[in-house]
Amino acid sequence: MTEENRAPNLLPIGLVLAALLWIFTTTGGRQIFVNEILGEAYDSQAEHFLRGDVDIDGGAIRHEAMIVNGKARTYFGPFPAFLRMPLNYIYPSGRGKWSRISGFCAGMIALVSFAGMIRLALRSTPLSLGWKNALGDACMAGFALASPLLLLLGNLSIYDEAVVWGFALSLAALFFALRAQQTEGAALTCTLLGFSFCAGGALLSRATFGAPFLLIAPILALGIRPQKRITNFAALLLPLGAALAFYLWLSYARFGNVLGVNFDYYINPRDKAFVHAFGVFNLRRIPYSFADYFSLRLPSFHREPPFLKVDRHWFDYSSLFMNPFSEVYVSLLWCAPWLIVGAIIGIVYLVRGKGGGLFERGVAMALLAQCLCILSFYGLNQRYAAELYPFLIFAFLLFLRNGRTAFRLRYLMIGLIAVSVVINSLTTISWLVEFDSNVPAQTRTAWNEFLGRTPRR
Repeated sequence: MTEENRAPNLLPIGLVLAALLWIFTTTGGRQIFVNEILGEAYDSQAEHFLRGDVDIDGGAIRHEAMIVNGKARTYFGPFPAFLRMPLNYIYPSGRGKWSRISGFCAGMIALVSFAGMIRLALRSTPLSLGWKNALGDACMAGFALASPLLLLLGNLSIYDEAVVWGFALSLAALFFALRAQQTEGAALTCTLLGFSFCAGGALLSRATFGAPFLLIAPILALGIRPQKRITNFAALLLPLGAALAFYLWLSYARFGNVLGVNFDYYINPRDKAFVHAFGVFNLRRIPYSFADYFSLRLPSFHREPPFLKVDRHWFDYSSLFMNPFSEVYVSLLWCAPWLIVGAIIGIVYLVRGKGGGLFERGVAMALLAQCLCILSFYGLNQRYAAELYPFLIFAFLLFLRNGRTAFRLRYLMIGLIAVSVVINSLTTISWLVEFDSNVPAQTRTAWNEFLGRTPRR
C-alpha cells in the first residue's frame, strides 16, 4: 500500500546523528573550548567591528593577513565574527575558543536543512511510509557521515569554520527556496524571509556559497502572486539586499574593491605572485580539477586503525595550480557514490523535462555555476568539495522525487550509503590524525589514544 502525502519521520535518526557529530566535533565531549588555528581572528574582527573599523589584530590573523596601509585585515567572511559578539559578551573567558561550538551549530543547521529537503522530496512519492523512513534515514546517515561535513567538523580552523557556515546556510536557503514552491499566504512570507536571511548569511560566510542565491532570488520573485506581493517582495529582497550591500561596503572598506579580496596586500609573497601571473579563477582548470575531485584513485588499506590511509598526492600543473600537490585525499566517487548516482539520474530527469520546470532549471543552473567557480579555483582541497554539494544535493532531490525510480534502486542506494559511510569516515579520521597540520596537538593525541596508535613524529 502506498501512503501519499506523508513525510518520513527523521527525528530519531537526526537526534542520533546529532549526538555522534557532537562527540566527533568535541573529541568525545572532552574538548569543547579549544583554540583552533587562527580561531581568535573572528573574535578580534568582532572587537574591531564594535570599535567601528574593519581592521584586525595582526597577532590574531598572522600568516593570513592582508596588510593595507600598515594595518592588518582579513579576507574571511564576517558572519562567524558576528556570532562572537554575543558569545564573548556572555562568557568573556571563551574568547578565541568558540570555534567548535560555532561549527557544531552550523553542522546542526546543515543537518536539519538536509532533513527538511529529504522530507519535501519523499512526501508525495508513491512509496509506503516504511520505505520513506528507510530511505530518509539512510540519506541522513549518508549526509552526516559521508559528506564533507565530517571533515569540516573534525577541523574547525578559520578555514573550515568559514566553509561550514557557508555550506550550512546555503543548504538552509535551498530548503526555504524549495519550501516556497509549496506554501502560500503567511507561511510563504515566512519562508521567503527565511530564504533571504539564510542566503545573506551564506554570502557573508563565504561568497561562493551565497552568490548562487543572488540568482535564485529573482526566480523566486517571478513566482510571487498578486496577493501580498509587496510584503513578499520585501521579505525576499530586504535581508538579502542588506547582506549584499554590507558585503560590498566591507570589501571596499577593507581593500578598495568590491571583490572581497585583493592579493596585492597579501602577506604571503608566493600566493601573491601566483595570482598575479595566473589568476584566482581560470576556466582552463575545470577539467583538471574535475578529474581530481572525481578520480578513480582508491585509498590504501592498512592493518592498523583507521585501516584506510590517505595523503596528499602529486598534481603538478605549475601554470594552473599553485601547489604541486592536491589535498583532495579521497575522491567523491568513493566517499559519496550514493549522492553521485542519484544526482546523475536527477540531472537526466531535468534534461529530459521530467525533473521540473523553470524554477528547477534556474536553481540547477545557479548551483552549477558555483561548481564551475570552485573547479576553476587555483587550489585543490577536500574542504572545497563542499562547494559541489548544493548542486549534487539538489539533483539528488530530483531523483528522490521520482519515487518509482528511487524504489527500484532502494537496495542499491542503501548499500552505496553504507560503503560511503565506511570509506569517508575512516579516510577522514586518517587525514585528521596523520596529515592535517591544522588539527590541534591535543586533538591529534586524543585520536591516537582512541585508535591505540603511536603518534606520528
